[in-house]
Amino acid sequence: MSNNKKVFEGKSAMIDFLTPGSLGMTPLVELPPALNKFRGDGVRIFVKLMQFVPLGNIKSMPSWQMLKGIDQKTLKNTKHLVEYSSGNTVLSLAILSRHFGIPNLHAIITPDVPEHKKRLLKLVGADLMISHGPRSPDVHSNMGGVYEAKQLGKKKGWHNLNQYINPGNTSASEEYVAKELWEQLGDKLTIFASTIGTAGTIYGAGSYLKSKNKNIYVAGTSIKKGSSIPGPRVDEAILKLGIPWYDIVDKVIPIDAVSAYERSLALIRLGLFVGPSTGMQLAMIEKMVAEMKKNKTLNKYRNNNKEVVISFVACDMMHPYIDDYFKILPKKYFKPEHNLEK
Repeated sequence: MSNNKKVFEGKSAMIDFLTPGSLGMTPLVELPPALNKFRGDGVRIFVKLMQFVPLGNIKSMPSWQMLKGIDQKTLKNTKHLVEYSSGNTVLSLAILSRHFGIPNLHAIITPDVPEHKKRLLKLVGADLMISHGPRSPDVHSNMGGVYEAKQLGKKKGWHNLNQYINPGNTSASEEYVAKELWEQLGDKLTIFASTIGTAGTIYGAGSYLKSKNKNIYVAGTSIKKGSSIPGPRVDEAILKLGIPWYDIVDKVIPIDAVSAYERSLALIRLGLFVGPSTGMQLAMIEKMVAEMKKNKTLNKYRNNNKEVVISFVACDMMHPYIDDYFKILPKKYFKPEHNLEK
């Protein structure tokens, strides 16, 4: 492979291409004033576009790290990988596991997963298994999809990575989110924001950033009760996770689905093709900064340039969720169709 020309060739071409970091650092883009109403307050907001990786989603990196962490004896004997997920983790694992010699990926999902998401998982070759337990189970419980995946993983020839406690989940975010962010922004960064799903991103990246500057403020967002947004967890369910995000996160703000999809749409229409969980983070940042202004605490988070510099994470693109935008957002957001007169 020639790194500067991004040419991948030879027998290892696919592995070389899919290896995290193969395309270099993912882009970091500052939002324009149209998407940053606090620019006049000395607030700068950057989005790290993690969809600029080979599989187009942030979960491909922890998926790779978790697979890489399987010892050779287990890897040799594993023919079936099983994971509780209906999103980017199992989408990524379905593809990456083949390159590690595991031919079958079984995704445990719940009955409420929409058909278009099921079709996407089937498209990449995942086998779907329906769990009738809670949608966001306690990861230490003896019921629900996480537990069922662990039990299936004990069968001969089967393996469960368990992303909810697997160290590869957090280490990938440290390596490919936080270290890159620090290289891109350095000590100009004052606030890091992320959703809380498995908590791998916010814990892994947040821990590293705080190790570089203990004063960096880490803000998380969960789903407001009564809403549904793909990826993150509802506010009460984040307490059932196995990764100790609460040791790192300074503030958690719940966000509703309409706000998440609306801010995602605003990003899309300016050329950033991001999904609803990215819009969710922008909605949270706007709410958080407004509260800081009201409480007169915003100045606490200024750097040596007297600026508040915030970075959040784009996890994937909007394409898997297109139908949802039209279901969740009011019609006023979309122009009507017009018939031309004959």
